[in-house]
Amino acid sequence: MRVWPILVVIVVGAGAAGAYALQGEKEDPALKDEKLRYTVKRGELVVEVVDTGKVEPKEKVEIKSKVAGQVITVDVVEGEKVEPGQRLLRLDPIDYEREVARAAAEVERADNALAFAQLDAERKKKALAHRGVAEIDVALAENEAKARAIAKKSAQIALATAQDRLRYTKLEAPIAGTILEVGIEKGEVVTPGVQQTFEGRPLLTVGDLSTLILRTELNQIDIAQIALDQEATLTFDALPGRTFKAKVTKIAPAAVKAQGQSQVEVFPVEATLVDADPAIKPGMTADVRFQVAVHPDVLSVPIEAVVKDGDKRMVTKIVDGATGPAREKVEVKLGVRNDRVHQVVEGLKEGDVLLIDPASSKDNEVEL
Repeated sequence: MRVWPILVVIVVGAGAAGAYALQGEKEDPALKDEKLRYTVKRGELVVEVVDTGKVEPKEKVEIKSKVAGQVITVDVVEGEKVEPGQRLLRLDPIDYEREVARAAAEVERADNALAFAQLDAERKKKALAHRGVAEIDVALAENEAKARAIAKKSAQIALATAQDRLRYTKLEAPIAGTILEVGIEKGEVVTPGVQQTFEGRPLLTVGDLSTLILRTELNQIDIAQIALDQEATLTFDALPGRTFKAKVTKIAPAAVKAQGQSQVEVFPVEATLVDADPAIKPGMTADVRFQVAVHPDVLSVPIEAVVKDGDKRMVTKIVDGATGPAREKVEVKLGVRNDRVHQVVEGLKEGDVLLIDPASSKDNEVEL
């Protein structure tokens, strides 16, 4: 009877050992996931500066009023094309017409006064020849004539000013372009200057859509790699699958404070679209890529496959193990990079298969 307990122990022990062996041979599913596998290959590696920017017309004007008044007509609508000098809106001119009338009357009065003063001065000059008046009377008469001439000139300037103010009640297009925004309606009151309306809106905005630019801001590292006439490629979320060419046409000579970030300095850059496309609208946001260098025939791996390990850069290579695919950590020496891939100088060869499975995002080499 003592044999049975011993046999039971042996059987149980054998079962446990078998279970352990099966556990040790369990396959790693990540090694067979095609989405996490990458085959090292040779090809062209393009180094680019990548950022985002906003599309704007190269020439855009916000219409301001030089005089105050109530809008009596708005003569354009958004999207309408206009020519230079075309009337956009009109303010009530009645008060300014009265100013012109008063100023014109002042000019006429000053003209009459001048004519009388000149006639009086001439009469006294003739009387002086016959000793009919004193020399002081002649001098006073001539001085009065000069004063009246100055008064007439001042009245003429006031008339010209009043006429200008009357003319300013008709706001005209300063450039040929398209009405991008109408921020005023009939009956509203316009204030002169920068504020334009009581709500602070622009009256109208006119833009020349024949030439569009993309404005972006680069840091001091990226700006050092950008030059005038350098090519750029634009992509838009709103226009998937399409790319557009642009060329750098303006680089800021000095850094400016980034909007909303007083401690950050950036360099504004403008890239002009080579061919304007009706599908591209002002205000659209685009990803812009400035091509810096091209390295042909290099080994490259996705930046997600490279992990930091102290001062080393490691990748996980998939190798043949005793029971199937296995992981092998390999140190690599890296070269140039862009925002997608690294050049591998040493540590891998063409055809090696990697596992894209970094331990954590902080160890991954994706930071630019």
